Amino acid sequence: MADAAAGDGTLRVARIGALIEIVLAHPPVNALGSALRSHLAAALDEAEAGQAAAVLIRGDGSLFSAGADIGEVGAATGSLPLGALCARIEGLVCPVVTLLSGPALGGGLELALAAHLRLATEGAQLSLPEVHLGLLPGAGGTQRLPRLVGGALALDLMLTGRRVGAAEALAIGLVDRVIPSGDEGVAQARAAALDLAQAGQWRRTGEERAGFRDVTGYRAALDEAREARRAARLPAGGRIIDCVEAALLLPFEQGLAFEAAAFGDLLASEESAGLRHAFRAERAARRLPAALARVEAAAPARVSIWGAGGLAPVVARQALEAGLSVTLADPDRETLVTALEAIAAAQEAAVQAGSLTDVARDADWARLSPAIGPARLGEAELVLTTRADLALAAPRAVLALGVPAPAGAVALALVDQAQPLAELVLDGAAPARAALAMGFARRLGWQVVPTGRGGPIAAALAMALAEAVAHMEGRKVPRAVIAQALSLAGIAGEGRAGTPSPVEEVIARRCFGALANAGARLIDAGVARDAAVVDTVAIAAGIVARWTGGPMHQADRRGLLLLRRDLKVWAAEAPALYAPAPLLDRLIGEGRSFAA
Repeated sequence: MADAAAGDGTLRVARIGALIEIVLAHPPVNALGSALRSHLAAALDEAEAGQAAAVLIRGDGSLFSAGADIGEVGAATGSLPLGALCARIEGLVCPVVTLLSGPALGGGLELALAAHLRLATEGAQLSLPEVHLGLLPGAGGTQRLPRLVGGALALDLMLTGRRVGAAEALAIGLVDRVIPSGDEGVAQARAAALDLAQAGQWRRTGEERAGFRDVTGYRAALDEAREARRAARLPAGGRIIDCVEAALLLPFEQGLAFEAAAFGDLLASEESAGLRHAFRAERAARRLPAALARVEAAAPARVSIWGAGGLAPVVARQALEAGLSVTLADPDRETLVTALEAIAAAQEAAVQAGSLTDVARDADWARLSPAIGPARLGEAELVLTTRADLALAAPRAVLALGVPAPAGAVALALVDQAQPLAELVLDGAAPARAALAMGFARRLGWQVVPTGRGGPIAAALAMALAEAVAHMEGRKVPRAVIAQALSLAGIAGEGRAGTPSPVEEVIARRCFGALANAGARLIDAGVARDAAVVDTVAIAAGIVARWTGGPMHQADRRGLLLLRRDLKVWAAEAPALYAPAPLLDRLIGEGRSFAA
């Protein structure tokens, strides 16, 4: 029974006997923004002032915390930094226990690393994914994690950003105990906190030395990690390795200072700025039109595919893997047989690779129904067509892939990358049918980006890049020089380390300028809703590397005044490619950027 309770919109604080319980309650993901950090620090002060025996920190429901608020990363908020908050937790006069349920990511896990006891429910997922933003764990994670799990495991977790479940976290020493979820787990966590207080001894992670027992293995892991990243384009991995080495060589407080300096360097890097922009742009690009945001996107149980050529076998196999029943139909027997053989070969390769079991393959194949002709298309809730001659006896939700969309259908352009992105033209389709198309795309694991008619955006951007390259080749710029410039700039590939020459810088600037101008024209035409959509599609299509942030982000970094000046100069050579889009003049006149 709580003696007293308080809430402030980001967390709840209750006194339960001698225990102070702090519940993070800041939906949707308990992001550790400035307000939550301030209130959490105040709750810790209250615990000390009230001479609490122990503190329990947990999340509300099935989530601990998804980490820092990315919108505040690098911003001066005036509140207690997360690293200082972690130090406050570690140095508290009474023991602090964290109960990790669901995701405990980034800064959320760093907060837990500073606690004196870490408990996890069976559904907990733990990770330090900062490397994907071009950063490192900057709240003490690079110093505390190696002390608990050793150098090799710390490097693995921070260089990959992978998630570990509760069982693995327990096995490697990342958490101390796995407990049930729900009320029973909360009761056990409360008891564990009070037991720790009664014992009168608890460990501070900064004083932990278990991860340093095998110094030889620790150093070998550092050497191996450095060798593997010798030619890496992005700097974050190398700085993480440096910090893990500092944890071994420096006193804890000096290690924290080393980490802070490395974090600051990465935060100021163009690579991290691009990666953080890409993260925000992808979230913005997925935003649905207001009319559809309120409609539930339910996936169909059965889909018919008309036309077995092109990407049809790939989509059919993905639908089968997602548990859907598929009718694959084509008027030509040979085309249909070729598609079935391609599906079977891909499934067999997956079996050999261990990513698909024999039983799952047989179950998928049993849900696949080949058909010659269109007679059975109407049996499914949704029809995907790769042919322009689709004719249905009764209305159905229709996705048109790579062909003109019939009236009321949803046009689909699929960027066929490792994590496919689907450009969906939802205008003109009934809300229920558009929702069915969205549900299908999401069920297959596609990233859905709503676009307007006149695309696909990926094709338009790819054409602009190809025209820019062809134009430079026509001006006798050697192909090898162009290829080198694109590689260094992260265009048409992930890029490689190196310093571009002045000529290579101009080549990259011309290509980014052509892409940004094409993107501005797409926005003017209503094909792309905004710059976030252009950047998201460009990255997903492999036109530019993720760390560039996309062509519109690069334009903002260049400055729109300078970009317009460049375009006007280049337009004398190639007006169709470089004549500045009207949007540039409007944004400059309003003092805005593409992102603002």
